[in-house]
Amino acid sequence: MLNVLVVVDHAVGISGPHRNVVGSLNALAARDDVSLRLLCGRIDECEPYAKSGRVDIRTGFHPHRPSAFWNNIRKLRESAKGVDVIYCPAGLKTFLYTQAIRAGRRLVAGPNVTPLPIRRADSPGRIEVGLLCDRWLEASLARFHHVVRYTGSRKIRLVPHGLDTNRFSPNRRDPGVWLKYGIREDSVKVLFVGKDTKRLKGVQELLEAIEIFNRFHVGPAVDFVLVGKMSEVTRQRAAQQRNVRLLGFLIGDDLATVQASADISVTPSSWENFPFVVLEAMASGLAVIASNTGGIRDQIVDGVSGVLLDIVDRGVKAHRPDAAKTIALAIRALVDDPEQRKRLGMNARRRVEECFSERALGERLVAVFRECCTGGGPGRCY
Repeated sequence: MLNVLVVVDHAVGISGPHRNVVGSLNALAARDDVSLRLLCGRIDECEPYAKSGRVDIRTGFHPHRPSAFWNNIRKLRESAKGVDVIYCPAGLKTFLYTQAIRAGRRLVAGPNVTPLPIRRADSPGRIEVGLLCDRWLEASLARFHHVVRYTGSRKIRLVPHGLDTNRFSPNRRDPGVWLKYGIREDSVKVLFVGKDTKRLKGVQELLEAIEIFNRFHVGPAVDFVLVGKMSEVTRQRAAQQRNVRLLGFLIGDDLATVQASADISVTPSSWENFPFVVLEAMASGLAVIASNTGGIRDQIVDGVSGVLLDIVDRGVKAHRPDAAKTIALAIRALVDDPEQRKRLGMNARRRVEECFSERALGERLVAVFRECCTGGGPGRCY
């Protein structure tokens, strides 16, 4: 039996990094060869790890509160008793706190621990990877190779995210859900999930693509559905198109139902590490259009389980001038070909089940933990 302590600020999947935290906890809690303990600030009682009865959950750890320093240290020392491996999946402050209990134990960090503030490069350095942990995890091949080049370390392991394929599933498809949001049932739904606080997400490129599509499209009715927090600029631009709907921020079952009830998903980012939004759309059986960049290339097999678009200048991680036109043409091709949409969606679902499920994540994490304890050699764990 492997005794594992997961330390994190909170275990609620409201962001990409913490969706990975929740997925990791669900994956480890489902295993018979792991005794799991969790130390955090708060939990999500609706998640499988919290309902399983198999996790020793301890709250009261608040790494972002300076006044809680000594209480945090006490909590860490109490929680670390009898533990073989400490796992810190996210948060630099949490990672630094775990140094207080590292003696005599193995420490695994990542993939969402940010580098020390002294770093100019977007990568951890030899201090974080070489001195402060026993294994450092990255979720995508792009990041894996980047960090290996930057640090020269042999401690880095590739462990892609895992997804709850029961929550995100074609079985959740409900065409009637669109009436709830004032959207017609009989149109082809093209979905974007994200936010426009960062230009790299490609929201403006998508809106330009919608404008191009609407000028020339003749065929089935199409509605573009944008989920997430949007700026006033985006709201005003979207309002100029008759078939664009903004649903705001959705999580949990609401998001899963909307994902499964759409037909096409578009992720036009200029950079992504290993985005959950793509995994969720694939698991929901959608035909996915996405940028050929970062970890998206690990998720989608072009033409088989989705469509990859060369719309990014990789030298500067920015969109090419013709990005919007390329996106519009890809959307039009899938709107006009329902059989292709169905084929891509079925293959996408199968790929997530085989490669990126929470079960697969649990196997990869345990392989890294056991390697730490036995002193095994380098490997990618993919």
